[in-house]
Amino acid sequence: MSEYIRARSPEQKQERMQAIMQAADELFAQHPYHQITMGTIAERLGWSRSNLYKYAATQEEIFLELHSEKNRAWLDELEEALADAPLPLEQFARTWAEVTGRQASFLRYQGILVSIIESNVTLERLAAFKRSFAEMVQPVAAVIARQCGIGEDAALEVYLRLLYQAPGLWDHFHFTETTKEAMRAAGLPETRGNFEDAYADFVRMCIEDAAR
Repeated sequence: MSEYIRARSPEQKQERMQAIMQAADELFAQHPYHQITMGTIAERLGWSRSNLYKYAATQEEIFLELHSEKNRAWLDELEEALADAPLPLEQFARTWAEVTGRQASFLRYQGILVSIIESNVTLERLAAFKRSFAEMVQPVAAVIARQCGIGEDAALEVYLRLLYQAPGLWDHFHFTETTKEAMRAAGLPETRGNFEDAYADFVRMCIEDAAR
């Protein structure tokens, strides 16, 4: 909790936004999205809601910034880990899956991006987000292009396929305790395996198909 001090310079405004994002990220690590509001974020910061509204009109604007930040961290680690591509297929797929597993907090944001986060932001803000996304993904699309021997437009399609699969697969292997208890009560078998192995299989299939 921090005392609110009005930001005057661009640097101070950026510091305030980082504090807001940290508070929202901490709340999202502990609670489902529907339990988080501008009020709970302000309370976490020790601010009034009116002070929080000076920096973000909706909580979705905050979560859009968090998605971008975490997406960039994932992409930067992928680019570094796969810099020597083309690599043996098994090595490429395993590395992609392990990096994604280490950046799992990003997958929670990606899982609600289209259905929730993008639903309550301005067209101008969303367009800026899309432009930023297109720019930050280019280095990893280039990695896929080298790995598969394909053009970067085709590589981007492969990347999107890998991106969209990851959140659902992560959720499949990381149930809440309540869900686990419900599955046991329903007589359903426990989930076998782990995210990294299952995702590596999917990555390998996609890369192999694109390289044909």
